Amino acid sequence: MADKVLNYGIIGVGMMGREHLINLYHLKPQGVAVVAIADPHLPSQQEALSLGRTFNWPLQVFQSHKELLDCGLCDVLIVSTPNMTHCEILMDIIKYPRTHHVLVEKPLCTTVADCEKVVDAAKSRPGMIIQVGLEYRYMPPVAKLIDIVKTGILGKVKMVAIREHRFPFLVKVNNWNRFNCNSGGTLVEKCCHFFDLMRLFAGSNPVRVMASGSIDVNHKDESYDGKVPDIIDNAYVIVEFVNGSRGMLDLCMFAEGSKNEQEISVVGDIGKGEAFVPDSIVRWGTRVEGRDGVKVLKAEDERIKYNGLHHGSSYLEHLQFLSVVRAKGAQPLDVDLHDGLVAVAIGVAAQLSIEEGRFVTIDEVMK
Repeated sequence: MADKVLNYGIIGVGMMGREHLINLYHLKPQGVAVVAIADPHLPSQQEALSLGRTFNWPLQVFQSHKELLDCGLCDVLIVSTPNMTHCEILMDIIKYPRTHHVLVEKPLCTTVADCEKVVDAAKSRPGMIIQVGLEYRYMPPVAKLIDIVKTGILGKVKMVAIREHRFPFLVKVNNWNRFNCNSGGTLVEKCCHFFDLMRLFAGSNPVRVMASGSIDVNHKDESYDGKVPDIIDNAYVIVEFVNGSRGMLDLCMFAEGSKNEQEISVVGDIGKGEAFVPDSIVRWGTRVEGRDGVKVLKAEDERIKYNGLHHGSSYLEHLQFLSVVRAKGAQPLDVDLHDGLVAVAIGVAAQLSIEEGRFVTIDEVMK
């Protein structure tokens, strides 16, 4: 048990906010406690309070993030509100006199300009630790594939292909995620995870993006206040990187019949590696050894105490973030604000590419 208990506050206790609360409960032996929540939505409040009672955590309830900031109870904040609110909330946290460390859900913000605003503001608070919740890095099969790539056994990475074939977007509070203006668009809201992984595997920054996508099946018969959802439900995206490697995303959100929701392939000039979620299988081999030399591994992480919605990755994300906070910044963050910014920039470029039917350079969307 750590000497000092770190008190957490969760801003936004919808589905993901409550998921964070449950993960933190399983980290209680590490010296954490959730002491406060902020959310104006009464049903979300009530569900979070019910969890708090189950965990024997008496939660202070606030209607707004500003009230929670003023309570003086929290060392660490989780921001898990709707995407379009992230910028305002983060700016208020950064400007607040007392230092709070922050884990903000992806995407960092819905626009590149807002991401850059937050990144610039955070430079004035060097003691503040802010991690972006791109937790797919921590899924055991993905993490294992990252480690394999880092060994160099695959050689220089040339191609990264990520397929996500899954179910449609879930219903969120007030259906905020049905509209691009709130979410940033599907390729920002959902796919920033994959653009982050592409950049990580490629070991390089993006140069330009080409995408094709549309609304073909989902949400077409829905209407909210007379408005029909405008989020795409399928796309192909190609990303070119500075070092000459390329990434491709194959997204389909009406593919419930898939065995694996995510399939990731990384091909270097020496070999190839693959990861499959939720099968949690990793395969890799070299050109010289051929098909008969392919190795197969069931990827597991014994540290995981709660699998939750993302196969234990949120638990591992919290574990890593906590260790950085405990180290008071002496240990580097895995996912910092710049990582969050670039992931959003690729998504924004992809959305623009679909609108205009052309390659979009990263320089066009990001200073």
